[in-house]
Amino acid sequence: MRLGREIWVPHARVLAARYHVVTLDLPGHGSLAGVPFTEERLDELLSDVIDNVVGSPPLIIGYSLGGFVAMRYASLFPERTRALLLAGCTLDFESWKWWPYGAGVRLTQILPNAWAESLMHLSLAVTLPRAWLGPIEAIPFDRDVFAKTSAIVRSKRRAIDEIASYSKPVLVVNGQYDVFFRLDERRFLHRLPQARLRIVPGTTHTAPLQRVEDFTAVVDEFAQRVFSPGRPRA
Repeated sequence: MRLGREIWVPHARVLAARYHVVTLDLPGHGSLAGVPFTEERLDELLSDVIDNVVGSPPLIIGYSLGGFVAMRYASLFPERTRALLLAGCTLDFESWKWWPYGAGVRLTQILPNAWAESLMHLSLAVTLPRAWLGPIEAIPFDRDVFAKTSAIVRSKRRAIDEIASYSKPVLVVNGQYDVFFRLDERRFLHRLPQARLRIVPGTTHTAPLQRVEDFTAVVDEFAQRVFSPGRPRA
């Protein structure tokens, strides 16, 4: 959340030598900041890109909010995907784990715009590598996304239950010190017996940005297995 497809530029430059790489803005973010963040819009966006830009079931890489979006889409339309790489999203927002996020959502709704912007700046400055702060703050963002994601998550069953029926390859990638988002890591891996886990040493929730080269290498290694000539395309 709050990011955009610009964060994938350095990764895509490397991966594009071997793969057809497509990066997306989610509704409410970047070039789609004016598009409402709804489940219907998410489904339309992913299906349109897969059908008209990619042309065949892709490996979908989802990071944080993007990971939850990828899990939901793959559970609904498994035939439209080849595999999943899920980064920083092995958490179910249930019981007490909902409270920190819920409190943040309420703050964004009641604070004046200037205060809310200052709070977001502080949170980004604390969590992001310094080089990423300026580029990410320049990405347009609709604050309503906080409330929209909150409503969607609270109205649905657990993400771990949604994705449990997915039978295609899955790689889970987490930062070593991403303590909060690793809380349900073992449960996700138990429910997805085909899934494998990679830990990015010395990183937090922003592992894909803290270690661009390492994260890109993990993607490349997984993608080579997924798209190897001997692997069935189903």
